[in-house]
Amino acid sequence: MKILFFYNSLAMKAGIERTLTDKANYLAEHGHDVSFVTYEQGNHPISFPLFHTIKHVDLDCRAFSLFRHSLVRRIYETIKLKRKFDKKWKSVVFQIKPDVIVTTTNSAIFIPELMSVHSQFPIIIESHVAYTVQKGNNSFLKSMLWKHRLSVYRKCSLFVALTEGDAACWRKYLHQVCKVDNPVTCYINDPFKEKRVAGRIISVGRMNNTQKRFDRLIDAFAAISSKYPNWHVDIFGEGNLQNTLEQQIERLGLKDKIIIHQPSSNIYDEYLCSELYVMSSDYEGFGLVLVEAMACGVPVISTDCPFGPSEIIEDGVTGLLAKMDVSDLANKIEWMITHPEKLKSMGVKAHESAAKYQLENVMPKWEAVYKSVLR
Repeated sequence: MKILFFYNSLAMKAGIERTLTDKANYLAEHGHDVSFVTYEQGNHPISFPLFHTIKHVDLDCRAFSLFRHSLVRRIYETIKLKRKFDKKWKSVVFQIKPDVIVTTTNSAIFIPELMSVHSQFPIIIESHVAYTVQKGNNSFLKSMLWKHRLSVYRKCSLFVALTEGDAACWRKYLHQVCKVDNPVTCYINDPFKEKRVAGRIISVGRMNNTQKRFDRLIDAFAAISSKYPNWHVDIFGEGNLQNTLEQQIERLGLKDKIIIHQPSSNIYDEYLCSELYVMSSDYEGFGLVLVEAMACGVPVISTDCPFGPSEIIEDGVTGLLAKMDVSDLANKIEWMITHPEKLKSMGVKAHESAAKYQLENVMPKWEAVYKSVLR
């Protein structure tokens, strides 16, 4: 197959970028002709290496720059940028002539222009963000945008959700919906030979919106930290909320207990020296970090948010599900701390459970999905 992946940028060290790169690399290594087309990469380096046969083209249409303008100017600049994009996009796609084009709802600003070539090339749209977030609130503007998105999504060849919960929501509006898991990059065969840092809790994610709710994790740990002086939290991520979160940590007197680190290129090394993973999100498209931690033998705690955690975690066996509030999250963390034998046994069960997400188990399903739309 000749497969073209379309995404805004591969510059960030984050879950969607890692997943798309993993899938593209697997397909290229297994004989498929793979291209990556981005539109906001610019001169930024690609965070996760692409297989040497994968071709990369950037269209240099930086949609993020639109937000510096006033509303009226933004509308004008958006129209101008979309015309530029459409011209460049058609030139590239007709040069590559892919068998299938794969994009995500995250690139929604340009999906109508992508669909302009749908009559010649089948297009698959993947949803990596929870349906509830994409639908938004009931304001007039949001409602109109939602109806517009649905009208475009209905034209695609296939719409792929990553969880059953998300798929069920989309099926209310779209008829061509299927569900496929994300693969995990690495599955550590014997993670328990690694030396864990005693009392280390880890959490990973973007800080450029309130999705991950690291403020909730910080408040939850603050509620119990004085009772467990040997435990601490390491958070890996970056974004425009980082300063706010660091101020919260300082205000709570936890500068030595909660540390925010830059994203790591070797995040698996960080999982392997941790005792517990905690995710405090308001919503998830899948929850890849949970699977990554479990693949390293780390038990997990997550808020039971839509969608993903409840489909990944077997509550009380591979980890714990918490309500989406500070008090219950704090209680669940304290329970893990005070039940060290259970914590260890959950780590073993978590590792066993994560095996089903290995590339060799998941990627044949993605291959079948991509092949299903060939003309």
